[in-house]
Amino acid sequence: MPAARTLAAALALSLAGGCAARAPAPAEPAATPPGATLLDQTAPAAARAGEEGEAGAPDAPAQAAGRPGKLLIYSAITGHVALDEADAAQDPTLSPAQREVARAAEIENEIAGELERQEQIESTEQAPTAPAPAPPPTPEDPARLAAAAAPVDRELPKELFAETTVTIAKGEWGNANELEVLRRALDADRNGSPEEIRYVDPRTGMLLRVEQDQDFDGAMDTWKTYSAGALSVLVRDESGDGRADLWERYQDGRLVQLAADGDRDGVRDLFLRYQGADLVERLEDANDDGAIDRIVSYQGRHRVKSDEDQNHNGKLDTWTTFAVVDGVEVVTRIARDSRDEGRPDVFETYETHNGETRLVRREEDPNRDGKVDVVSVYDERGRLVQRAISDDALAPL
Repeated sequence: MPAARTLAAALALSLAGGCAARAPAPAEPAATPPGATLLDQTAPAAARAGEEGEAGAPDAPAQAAGRPGKLLIYSAITGHVALDEADAAQDPTLSPAQREVARAAEIENEIAGELERQEQIESTEQAPTAPAPAPPPTPEDPARLAAAAAPVDRELPKELFAETTVTIAKGEWGNANELEVLRRALDADRNGSPEEIRYVDPRTGMLLRVEQDQDFDGAMDTWKTYSAGALSVLVRDESGDGRADLWERYQDGRLVQLAADGDRDGVRDLFLRYQGADLVERLEDANDDGAIDRIVSYQGRHRVKSDEDQNHNGKLDTWTTFAVVDGVEVVTRIARDSRDEGRPDVFETYETHNGETRLVRREEDPNRDGKVDVVSVYDERGRLVQRAISDDALAPL
């Protein structure tokens, strides 16, 4: 314990000089040298400066009463022990030599008590501040990292379909005008419920729309819309409850957008966006309130960052950066808004070694002035090994 040993040495020096005469007043603390880094301005230095200023005040003995730490520093600086803490040392019935022996015994007891207190402080400070490992990223569904190719309809002979001409009312398919189309129905099992219905433009022969019963339960569960004969929109009822829960948009034969109602409650809660062959963005509504509370960005089919509203109040409060280490996605940095003000004030840096991701540095801006005021550094076992405070007002007394 460097701090405790330093204090013990100071007290021992005080004891040696204080027995004969009062120790000289301490020198003024040196000013922080120009260009000093944040780590040069440590909390212990700020705390010591504060203690020396109080000890030099005229009422220092009264302030020190009941506060062993301040009393000890006062005694070390002045060479005297406060009267209420050293009655034996001030007893007029004792000889000067006896009083000096009593005072030395009091100081030695104070040193022992202070060393014990420092040990307790270190043990209680380090245990709760030892950080938990960084949360592992939730793996993305591999099937959704790549843009799927548009599904292709089976080639079937026209003779298998029952063909009729029907009129589609304005707006029924989102169409601006009334449409007259060919309706071709396929009822392979002849039960009166077609498994597939195709709508064709009678002038061009191109597909306009396809409805399918893919699980053969008698109800349509897939709806496809075509543009210039190519699939553009696909809607599915994957749960079989009669309501659509998956929406896909295609362009040039490849998936470009996907929306899903994952919990089947009627609210779309997942949105994927693709660029070329790869997923580039994922948006989620985790609490089904209709508002996006997580935005994940991808590059090369790996996550690069995630912006989240973890308390679901409509404001982003957590920003996570990812990297790939040995082929695995890991967390490298997390910025947090601890006060729910819409901007981060806590910044955590993580490192990954031998498959283990751990916190190595935490930066904090407790006074919200946009500048880092507190820096904490952790070792490979997650123990706090250094803390720097750039604002003396934030240093513990």
